[in-house]
Amino acid sequence: CSIYLPDATAFAADPTLPRHNERKLSVDMSKYPLRELVINALAKGRDTAPVDVRDLETLHLFEVEDFLAPASIRGNANSRSPQRRVELLRRALDAKWKSSQERKVWETEYLPQIVRDVVGSDERFAGETKLFYQRAPMLRFHVAWPLLADDDDAMLEYDGEIPPRNGRNSGTLAGVHTDADYHHPPAEVNFFLPVTQTYGTNSLYVEGAPDRGDFAPFELVYGEMMLWCGNDHRHCSPRNISNHTRVSFDFRVIPGSVWDEDGPHRNPDSSFKVGSYYLDALSDSNH
Repeated sequence: CSIYLPDATAFAADPTLPRHNERKLSVDMSKYPLRELVINALAKGRDTAPVDVRDLETLHLFEVEDFLAPASIRGNANSRSPQRRVELLRRALDAKWKSSQERKVWETEYLPQIVRDVVGSDERFAGETKLFYQRAPMLRFHVAWPLLADDDDAMLEYDGEIPPRNGRNSGTLAGVHTDADYHHPPAEVNFFLPVTQTYGTNSLYVEGAPDRGDFAPFELVYGEMMLWCGNDHRHCSPRNISNHTRVSFDFRVIPGSVWDEDGPHRNPDSSFKVGSYYLDALSDSNH
């Protein structure tokens, strides 16, 4: 991402300077009805039992058994700790999405269209003849786990610092990291596309410049998408203590003009290849 804006070290000394490599983009959700897509995937519930999930922000009020057969879940619902319940519900929602036909619609239809029409129209990508996008990105369920005033044990265990002192806390969706920690190519540009409103701890916290430490959440509404740089900006999703579950897509794009399959990020078993990890949104097969 550093190829797009000045050297990030210029920002490190002065935290009053603007956050860089962040930009809000608008997405026409009448053309790409992603919220309805997720609702339809989850509403099938398990087996033949439908689930009313029209309010995605309240997914944390459902039970794991609403989405997975009890035989596939270890432990009794009444004996689960709150943390275990959040983890299992997150996994159940993730499994339901991954096995759905709606996921295929997202990956094969809406995603390449958004990359081509929304990302491709941004000035940073002007003149690109290839746009390599992550072909199978994640849908994140940041299940809400509010703090209860009468839950003394939970209050004592909760680390309210952002980021958490140890990088993670109970209920963390993603600990503090950069994408470079996982050998992602440095030219990747990240996109955060929520289908619910994001704010505070239900969102993704990102620092304004590499190693600057000024973590702040992305505050977006449905129809907004954040362009940002996860390769060198530390980020995390600490425990969601709000009353609203966050559901969001995230994906990565590399402009063809800076694609370097054999760059320094590579290791012998790297999977970051065109045709497997990435596809070209501007190729004829995606039109």
